[in-house]
Amino acid sequence: MKSTRIRIILLILCALTLLALASCAADMDIGDNTILGEQFMDHVIADDYDAAYGLVKETVSDGDFRAYWTTIRSVMEGAEAYEMEQIGWNVNRSGGLTTRTTAYQVYPDNGCTVLLRVVTRDDIAGIAGIHFSDVTAFLAEAETVTPVVGAVLLVFSLLVSAFVIWMLVDCLRRKMKPVHKILWALLIFGGVALTVTVGQSSGIHFQMGLMLQASSITADPGLQAFVTKLVIPLGAILYCCLRKRFTQDPEAPASETPDA
Repeated sequence: MKSTRIRIILLILCALTLLALASCAADMDIGDNTILGEQFMDHVIADDYDAAYGLVKETVSDGDFRAYWTTIRSVMEGAEAYEMEQIGWNVNRSGGLTTRTTAYQVYPDNGCTVLLRVVTRDDIAGIAGIHFSDVTAFLAEAETVTPVVGAVLLVFSLLVSAFVIWMLVDCLRRKMKPVHKILWALLIFGGVALTVTVGQSSGIHFQMGLMLQASSITADPGLQAFVTKLVIPLGAILYCCLRKRFTQDPEAPASETPDA
C-alpha cells in the first residue's frame, strides 16, 4: 500500500514537471522578440534611424531615442554584419497583458560584444522597450576574474560538504537523546546563502535554507556585475560548538555485590 502511494506521488510530480517544461517551451515560441531584435540590429547596421525608430515609436519620443541612437552607433561604428545569440528570457502576465523580455548577446564584426534586451507587450505593436549596451570590457574582465574566484569557491564548497558530512556522522554516532539527535541531524543541513553583487549594481542578499547548493560566482552582463554566492554551513557550525552540551554521560557500570 505504501509503495503504491509513493508511485502515485512520483507520477504526479513528473506530470507537473512536464507541464512546467511544456509551458516554458510554449512561452519561448510565442511572440516575435527575436524577429524584432534582428530587425532592429539590421537597421542599426544600415544606420537607418527612421526605420529603427519606427519599431519603438509607441513608447519613446523622437528626441530621447535620437540621443540613444548616437550611443548605439558609436558602439557599432565600422560593423557591417553581426551574429545574435539568445541568453535569457522572461514572461510576465499582469492585468490581462503579457510582457516578454528576451536578452541577446550580439557579436558585430567590429570586435565588440553587445547586450541587447527586447521587451514586447500585447497591446503595443513593435518593441515596447529596448536596452543596448557595450559589454566588451566587462566580459574581458570576467574571463580573468571568474575562473580564479570560481576555483577558490569550488575548493571552499568541497570543504564545506566534507565538514557537513563529518558533523552528520558525529551526530548519528554521538550518545544523546533521540529527539535531540533527530533535530540536530536536520539542522546540520541548514545554512545561509550570502549573495554579494559587485559592479554597476551592488548589493547583499541573505537567504536561509537547506545546504543543497554550492558556492559560485557568475558574471551578469545585464547588470555588468559579478554575482558571488557564498554558502555558509551555519547549522553544522552550531552543532560543532554545542554538541558536547547535548551528549549524555556514559552510564556507570553496576557495582558487583561481594559473595557472603
